[in-house]
Amino acid sequence: MNMIARTTDHKFQGIIFDLYGTLVHIFRHSEYAEHLNAIVETLDLEAARFLDAWNRSWEDFPYGEYPTVKDRFLNALAKYHGSDDFPVPPRLDQAVNLRFEYIRQQNRRIKEGALDALEWARNEGYQLGLVSNCSTETAESWHDNPLVEYFPNPTLSCIVNMRKPDPNIFLAETSKLGVEPRRCIYVADGDDHEFDTAQELGMEPILIVYDLDDAYRHEPFPDDIPHVIEHFSELPLVVGEIEESTREREV
Repeated sequence: MNMIARTTDHKFQGIIFDLYGTLVHIFRHSEYAEHLNAIVETLDLEAARFLDAWNRSWEDFPYGEYPTVKDRFLNALAKYHGSDDFPVPPRLDQAVNLRFEYIRQQNRRIKEGALDALEWARNEGYQLGLVSNCSTETAESWHDNPLVEYFPNPTLSCIVNMRKPDPNIFLAETSKLGVEPRRCIYVADGDDHEFDTAQELGMEPILIVYDLDDAYRHEPFPDDIPHVIEHFSELPLVVGEIEESTREREV
């Protein structure tokens, strides 16, 4: 896919991206339910009871920062049994692998045109950043994700023990990039109130939208973002519009 080339001086130095729902497809409720059912069957446990324990285990890791995927399972199993002394399911390692591969594969469901857009942005001289609320599986599998070429050192909540909309997680990324927030464009799907913070820091937002049917997200799309795209082929044009409008304001 050909991207629009731009040769004028940039007013912005960085483009920072969200991960889920932005660069990769959003989780789907139906697929996630199937995944958890497969884990329950593998562990041969009572479904409703384990799912309750699994959900409660997240409360101990609010940033997704469990040391390993197996530690998350052991934490959930302790809640399931109501004790730290419990029989370890014989197929626990198989269940752990199911979980790891599910997240790993989800992170490889890169949206059409995303890699072309990233290549365009890099060739244009923009610093590329990524900020994501995610769990340990993402960090452990990042090394073999095609996105690592563009984001070798992303800011992940499970690593930095912060999560959006905390402004410090954005500032951690802009500091790594060596750019001021006000010289950054932020591309995201607007979940977790992320645009509230990005705009407070002076970033220019671009909202990426998609079909909400069965989408696993926390909030509706914000309705007050002026720049909206549905496909990454639109990104160069919208970035150009933001650059031009900023240039006109600074004249």
